[in-house]
Amino acid sequence: MSLRIISAALAVTMVLLVACNGGSSGPGTRFDPPNTDFATGLGITPPPPVTPEQAMAIAAAAAGGTAVGVEQESEGGELLYEVKVQTATGRMEVEVRASDGGVVEIEGDDDD
Repeated sequence: MSLRIISAALAVTMVLLVACNGGSSGPGTRFDPPNTDFATGLGITPPPPVTPEQAMAIAAAAAGGTAVGVEQESEGGELLYEVKVQTATGRMEVEVRASDGGVVEIEGDDDD
């Protein structure tokens, strides 16, 4: 995995997050269908499920920060990882679908 690819993915992610959120930690961004570009950019592809460590890497790339924790949860019968990511503007919560690494939602962490 090349550092250039990771850096480029993080730069694109930061631009997208600022564009989607207006630069704030407002209500967040919901991806419907979940966005698998972050996983693909990191070279993480099915077969499922992605590991908690892979979910942390995907979430860090998606939110443009450093993953600091991960928990598993089930929503509607689907396994998700809820990843806490520390960014320059605060802590974010990123939901990553275990089946394919798709990012379901990025929002401000309400546990701050």
